[in-house]
Amino acid sequence: MKQLALVAACAALLRAQAQLPVNPLPPDTVVAVSDGRPITAGEITRLLEGGDRTMIVLATQNPDEFLGSISVLRYLAGEGKKLNLADESPLKEQLQYVVDGAIASAMLNRIRESYAVPEQAINDFYAQNQSRYEMARIKVIAIGFCPAVSTEGGQTMEDIRKKAEEALAAAHCSSKRTEEQAHDVATGLVGRLRGGGGDFVKFVAQYSEDPDSKATDGDFGLVTRDNSMPQEIKNAVFSLKPDDVSDPIRSGTFFYIIKIKEKTVQPLSNVHEAIIQELKQKHFAEFMADLHKRFKPVIERNDFFTTAVPKSEGAPQLIQKP
Repeated sequence: MKQLALVAACAALLRAQAQLPVNPLPPDTVVAVSDGRPITAGEITRLLEGGDRTMIVLATQNPDEFLGSISVLRYLAGEGKKLNLADESPLKEQLQYVVDGAIASAMLNRIRESYAVPEQAINDFYAQNQSRYEMARIKVIAIGFCPAVSTEGGQTMEDIRKKAEEALAAAHCSSKRTEEQAHDVATGLVGRLRGGGGDFVKFVAQYSEDPDSKATDGDFGLVTRDNSMPQEIKNAVFSLKPDDVSDPIRSGTFFYIIKIKEKTVQPLSNVHEAIIQELKQKHFAEFMADLHKRFKPVIERNDFFTTAVPKSEGAPQLIQKP
């Protein structure tokens, strides 16, 4: 599990793209002068492209301190080079580790991005995962309610956030129903619709309280498994068959009754790039797992990784590091 977590962390790092807080000026543009030395746009951009978020934040919030720090760092490094400090241990080994780490990261990125996913693999993946690419067009009847504001609960940040959201929703609530009353109304409508005692579109016009969907006879847009629709709505949609009517589904300050208009599968062209990226990531994860397996060490002197601490009477005791 730890290995897989490490692979996931590496992959996330490779995918992360830091937004550089600089304008795209010509590289030779002099942005500042420090101690008589010009600092160009190209130098700053190349430095920030390393992705160090602390540096990026500093450059965004305090350019003067950022440029001054870089100038001081370069001056001190230059003086150290005159004394050949980089050739002395342990700095020599530490620098080599940093260089190796940067090159290894670049190599990992190249390995992931250079993998050419075979078209047949894309087609096979799409064929084997049709359920993931389902999409549905739905109609809804929305029955609103005014949420009760809880006076109980813990004092965690999450509790406070929920209470604030409840209070805000209650303050802007136009419905006179309680949650229980709204649920009862929605349950009654579901029973009538399933029993054949009502036309869904007519019920939308008569009962629905969501003005946007009501104006389009209940049409609620396209639902896919990966769009921004609330998860509880998606869960219900993809458990229903065409023309099915759902149980009341609580989402926000409404109970939704859903009817499936149409259920199809997204064309391959819509998900082609997403499949490529997923297969690239799968290949990369397998590569990393094999690499860790290949280089899994056999520790022959575990006592090396211990810390000596004195007992209360003064005798040393070896304590295994956690």
